[in-house]
Amino acid sequence: MKHPIICTCFDINQDTVEAAIDEGHDDFRKLRVVLGVAGDCGNCHRPINKLLKARRLANAPTPQAPARRRFPMPWRHMSHAKLEQEYSPSSCVDDFMVYIHDYINYSNTALEQLPCQRDLAYSHNEGEVLDYFPVQTDQKNAPLVVFIHGGYWQELSKNESCFMAPAIIKQGINLAVVNYTLAPETSINRMIAQCCRAVAWLLQEAQNLGFDANQVIIAGSSAGSHLAASVLQAAQQNLHGLTPTSIAGAILLSGVYDLRPLVNTYVNAPLKLTDEGATALSPGLYSNQGIPPCVIAYGSNETQEFKRQSDEYHQQLLSDGVTSTCVEIPQRNHFDIVFDLGSLVTEFSL
Repeated sequence: MKHPIICTCFDINQDTVEAAIDEGHDDFRKLRVVLGVAGDCGNCHRPINKLLKARRLANAPTPQAPARRRFPMPWRHMSHAKLEQEYSPSSCVDDFMVYIHDYINYSNTALEQLPCQRDLAYSHNEGEVLDYFPVQTDQKNAPLVVFIHGGYWQELSKNESCFMAPAIIKQGINLAVVNYTLAPETSINRMIAQCCRAVAWLLQEAQNLGFDANQVIIAGSSAGSHLAASVLQAAQQNLHGLTPTSIAGAILLSGVYDLRPLVNTYVNAPLKLTDEGATALSPGLYSNQGIPPCVIAYGSNETQEFKRQSDEYHQQLLSDGVTSTCVEIPQRNHFDIVFDLGSLVTEFSL
């Protein structure tokens, strides 16, 4: 039937109802008044509401493509014990404290043997300081590596994290090692803002410190890689004093780019992440178009989840048109891969 009857009591057809909807009478009460349908008529209630619903669906705006990206979730099918093991870097080594002691000892050696401007404040907030190791030549405008330490956002500091300084300085590259507040004293959101402020301050001080502001490489290990990737995204959005041209490249070691698996693990005790918060703080779940070239690396002796996170993030970057290299370094684990930072810097034409 071309114009089906909607209400036999009042001889109202579909065209009449649709014409009234087009005039702006977009709910049942309005339509009943306009069409002159008596309140006690029950024949038309369902068909008129069906037309209303169909029209609303047809006129609804086409949803924009979501900003979030697909990031595989094999961890959802793991037991709690397996999930905790996969996100426990120490599960692949006999004693991770051996590496922490190396961090401390080699950092102390670097501080003793190399010129260093210690505890430079990059803001007026307590604890927002960094150490700066200048190149030991008369070379001006040398590149700069900005290193963000790991420790699952809750351990370590810049003081144990400058052991790579000799290898970086040897290549004629300056080094800055950033300190940031740890959980549970603060949130990951604030840590990201702190790291952004550190980079922005360094750029402002480029001439005074003697490095080339156009050759700044940001680097991180483990949680520091997550923070570094988050700084890259912030720069793309012109946040915290950064711009899309602030950073020339990034070296990301054994990072976590999707935080959702951590919500139900021991890692989250001081972080207090919710599913929503973990999603919002995951650089792997959002577009990274326009960020600078990245080198992503992990050790051969790491859990499958840490390897997968790096591989997946690398693929996301490639799909966003970002120049990205992903390498597995033989005979390295989550803790000692950072000793290769000096050699990985050579991936960039500095």
